[in-house]
Amino acid sequence: MFITQAFKGENTWWRFILVTIFVFLGYLIGTLPMTMALWRVADQDPNKTSEDVNKFYENPDFLEFGINTNLGLTLMLLMFVAALAVFYFVFKPIHKREFNTLTRTSGTVDWSRIFYGFLLWLLLGLTFEAIGYAMAPENYSVGFQLNTFLPLLLLSLFILPIQTSFEELFFRGYLMQAIGISKLRNVGIVIISAIICYYLNKVLVNSLLSNDMDDLRYAYTSLGIKALVIIVFTIIASILIKIANGAVSPDQPHNYKIVALVLSSVLFGLIHSSNPEIEKFGYEIMMAYYISAGMLLGIVTLMDDRIELALGIHAATNFTGAVFVGYDGAAIQTDSILTSHSLNPYIMTGGFFVLAGVFLILAKRKYGWGSFSQLMEPIYKPNEDLDLGHLLADNNETDPSTN
Repeated sequence: MFITQAFKGENTWWRFILVTIFVFLGYLIGTLPMTMALWRVADQDPNKTSEDVNKFYENPDFLEFGINTNLGLTLMLLMFVAALAVFYFVFKPIHKREFNTLTRTSGTVDWSRIFYGFLLWLLLGLTFEAIGYAMAPENYSVGFQLNTFLPLLLLSLFILPIQTSFEELFFRGYLMQAIGISKLRNVGIVIISAIICYYLNKVLVNSLLSNDMDDLRYAYTSLGIKALVIIVFTIIASILIKIANGAVSPDQPHNYKIVALVLSSVLFGLIHSSNPEIEKFGYEIMMAYYISAGMLLGIVTLMDDRIELALGIHAATNFTGAVFVGYDGAAIQTDSILTSHSLNPYIMTGGFFVLAGVFLILAKRKYGWGSFSQLMEPIYKPNEDLDLGHLLADNNETDPSTN
């Protein structure tokens, strides 16, 4: 089973927290080139202020700073390149298992699955966009320019997949496995501890940060608060888990697939809650979209018992938005062929459900998946002694020398 790959190596809960912290630091390091570029423009342009830089993160439009959209896309993607690099290099030393256990249960990467997921979802997405364009062409504008399109195409083919791959490896691989092998009560403890620390962070931010602080003091104080909250979270969670933790007998499940699926999808939605689409189109509907997208990618991963199809779907989603049809207010602004100026988030979310259903039906037929009821299956820790006994018994039955 894909999730039980996490039982290999070292899987104590604090290791997952440690890797997550390292990945977050890698992400922050990756933001430095973009931040430096923005502040350089702000320093040289008397019409730009620190407030303009802060507003950029709410609506990332590089053209407002005189930065080419392709260069801007590259600067944004560097965050994920750095995060993935750190993730790759710290994973094995901390967990004592191979990085490829986040992608599949055995064998090598199945590129045919990645291409199938990419091409099928791309076709479905473009069909949906074509219908939207046919119904209301006045809502779209053409922005195709050959001199910017070709570099954009290359970036979208070779660098953009790094961003989508990082998110899939981290959410559908790492976090879903981490939640899946955690005892159910421990998952509850971590959630309660996280809620406590979330409100603790809000209290500390409101009491320690003020509007008259300069940008540097504000940034360092905010970072210090977050570090303190992480430390408190770790202490609270470790104490509660230590108190509640007990041995789980081999015949009792650690967790259930559906719990890992739902919680990892909710986390996927929450990590996108700072995207500009949230403010532009509404928190509820956009969170419903992001969580539903996480659910589709998680279902595909669990049904196929490997992550390649999800890699293809996610890459196709961002490729479509970057190259073919972008929209006002998107997190990534590019010189796409078409730009939608009146995106309806409810139609987009409803269309997503239809496309997701079609994809699941076609993939189920192609790869011979069983019933979707297996998403409710319990997750057991593999009994290595029992497995070894079965292997020895099988060898004895087939070895003539033992007869």
